[in-house]
Amino acid sequence: MANPQQAQLLEQLRDIHLPDGVSWWPLAIGWWVIIAIVVAVIVLLVAKAIMQQRRKRFARYALKELEDIKHNDNKDWLIQTHQIMRRASLCYFPKSQVASMDTKHWVILLYQTGSDIWTQQSLQMLEEGVYRNPDTIDDEHKEQFLQEASLWLSNLPQLKQLPTFTQSLATEAQGGQSDV
Repeated sequence: MANPQQAQLLEQLRDIHLPDGVSWWPLAIGWWVIIAIVVAVIVLLVAKAIMQQRRKRFARYALKELEDIKHNDNKDWLIQTHQIMRRASLCYFPKSQVASMDTKHWVILLYQTGSDIWTQQSLQMLEEGVYRNPDTIDDEHKEQFLQEASLWLSNLPQLKQLPTFTQSLATEAQGGQSDV
């Protein structure tokens, strides 16, 4: 067996103690970086959603006015629709270019920004109908035109800028030089 001196030394030994568990706090630098990236992405997504809502606000107001025209039996519906579309486009495109357009260039702008929306008949009605008696336009064409105008207004916030051909036409209408 062990001698008394070894026994005395063995009695002085304590049991094995396991170290404390690893604490989750404070976080390692990698976790802080991940948290910062996630927070930044969330802030950017929220800011983008707010900007899109603000951008769509003018089109929503114009669509509400257009709905009022659809439900009212007003003889000036074509002129009012034309004015609503002009006002809405002034909110999305540079005022200096859109405000100076005559009816012909305005119709070209409508076609370029919504060629899959507008029918030739509707664009011709817009170009000529403002100057003629609204009673000569039948209800079927009125409903079709108002539907196309509504669709154009709902697509308006997605447009980023004026088409290049329209920009050169607006410059020409202002008396500047045209590149076309």
